[in-house]
Amino acid sequence: MFPAEPDAPPCGVYDHGKAPRLSVMRELLRDGSFPMGSTSKGMDALPSRRSILTGQFLIAVVLICLVALAGRLVYINAYEGTRLLARADRQQRSVVPLRHRRGLIVDCQGRVIAGTMLQKSVFADPKVIPDKEAAARRVAEILGIPPAEIMPDLLAAGDRRFFVIRRGVTEDQARAIETADIYGLGVFDEPYRTYPMNTLAAALIGFVAPDGVGVSGLEYQCEAWLRGQNGIKTIIRDARRKAFWLADGGYRPPRDGFHVVLTLDAEIQANVERQLAASVEKYQAASGVAVVMHPKSGAILAMANVPSFDPNHYQDFGANRYRNRTITDPYEPGSTYKPFIAAAALAEKVVTLDDVIYCEDGTWADGARVLHDHHPYGALRFDEVLIKSSNVGMAKIGKRLGNRKLYEYVKAFGFGSRSGIDLIGEDPGIVLPFSRWGPFTTTSIPIGQEVAVTPLQLTRAFCALANGGVLVQPYIIRAVMTSDGRLVSDFSNPPPGGEAIPAGVAILLRDKVLCEVVEHGTGQQAKLPNYRVFGKTGTAEIARKGGGGYEENAYVSSFIAGAPASDPELVVCVAVFRPKKSLGYYGGTVAAPVVREILTHALAYLQISPDKAPTSLSAAAESDAEGIADFPQD
Repeated sequence: MFPAEPDAPPCGVYDHGKAPRLSVMRELLRDGSFPMGSTSKGMDALPSRRSILTGQFLIAVVLICLVALAGRLVYINAYEGTRLLARADRQQRSVVPLRHRRGLIVDCQGRVIAGTMLQKSVFADPKVIPDKEAAARRVAEILGIPPAEIMPDLLAAGDRRFFVIRRGVTEDQARAIETADIYGLGVFDEPYRTYPMNTLAAALIGFVAPDGVGVSGLEYQCEAWLRGQNGIKTIIRDARRKAFWLADGGYRPPRDGFHVVLTLDAEIQANVERQLAASVEKYQAASGVAVVMHPKSGAILAMANVPSFDPNHYQDFGANRYRNRTITDPYEPGSTYKPFIAAAALAEKVVTLDDVIYCEDGTWADGARVLHDHHPYGALRFDEVLIKSSNVGMAKIGKRLGNRKLYEYVKAFGFGSRSGIDLIGEDPGIVLPFSRWGPFTTTSIPIGQEVAVTPLQLTRAFCALANGGVLVQPYIIRAVMTSDGRLVSDFSNPPPGGEAIPAGVAILLRDKVLCEVVEHGTGQQAKLPNYRVFGKTGTAEIARKGGGGYEENAYVSSFIAGAPASDPELVVCVAVFRPKKSLGYYGGTVAAPVVREILTHALAYLQISPDKAPTSLSAAAESDAEGIADFPQD
């Protein structure tokens, strides 16, 4: 194809500066190593300027990203590390409260009046729930309730880490919720308050709110003792939210609350409530109260209010039933007040037992005021004035005593002042300052008017007549103990009270006058066959609110008594408010039988020895009938 050239150099040898010979080209073409072909492939492999710039740009971008990432890491480590670690910790760590058991309230024999049990409750950690609506629907489906009952609580909880959304679920419901493994929800054992004796002493004991905090009665007053302290356990969870570790230092055991031991005796209390409720029902009364006290120590054995309520279901009753009316509601005591004025007159020697007082045939004008008796009495001995409960006779004794002494003894018996009992809400009653006494006060107070007392005040003052003149300090909290039985505080020895009346006067009045009220006077329906009972009846009108006289046909029927007279161990006060007049309203008719039943039960239960020869029940009943016929009731 090409002509030969004889002097061609060896293949691949070039004469620099000259074009390659054709033979050389031919050889190159033959073996395929011609530089043109090779040069074409090599030119493609060598980087162009554009590709070099692109590579440099990519490298720069990577370097910038690495620098930015390094800077971000430095920033996070220096400035955000603590916050982010805390956030991660919150997401992985959950604190579950270990609920304490609230302390018990028990009677003097250790019987539980207020206790604590466990219930299954559902809790939420709202902060970590990803879909609150879905969680609410799932829980509501398990519990069989509308989601609307749960959703508002979840939304209102905000960022709280623990929130109870349902209390008291069944065991099956609790297992279903745990099995469902709903993120941010769980079940725990929650203590709840229970009152195994239901209505027993409910106004005294009170109740707790759903959150376990006392809001009424002793539950509220003793909150600091009863409450205890919750514990905690801290759970660490893995990426799949499975608990796998109890954090070091994340466990604190709960401390149960202290137990409160009362002087109250549940056996006596239950009988008092039964007898009182029966009288309220029989006479269609509005309400009734009763107090049983040990006259030497001031210990309260019973404190009853009728009608009552069940603290297990307190929300089903009106708030007026929550009030402990034995200490909160003063009233004019009527004739049950007469013994204290009689004691003052004996102490001041303005009368003797044998003095005769003319009772004006039952009607006496004290200036513009006219006093009446229930019977037209003429001349009565001093003791008969009390035995027959003459208003005219007592008013005249008040005149003899005089305003100043009358005021001093009224205060000495504790009236117009709080008794100091370890209960909140006690009313001091009403005794007007001496400077405000009116023209009829001197004759009103001796018959239980122009003063107002609580049942507890009246009981305390009567204890002074029972125990030899000492005004004891009433108390109802006996001790506070730990859950394992160690004594925290002992209140069983209150400070001794002062003297209200000389011992000789108290004993004389008790044995010679007040015993006769029960044996032969207006209190005969409280008579016992084998115990000497001393007491005083009362039938008081109810004053109009705001003053201005008394309500028509509205009475307080009351009786206060002690036994056995030779060595008194019990004082009982009963007051029944607004009995229906047509059924009976005198204290000797309505209240005295209640006191009799309370004393009969309590004296036998406490195994107190009788102090008089037994009489048959038929003889006692006959004596009662004669007494009722001979003496008007009061």
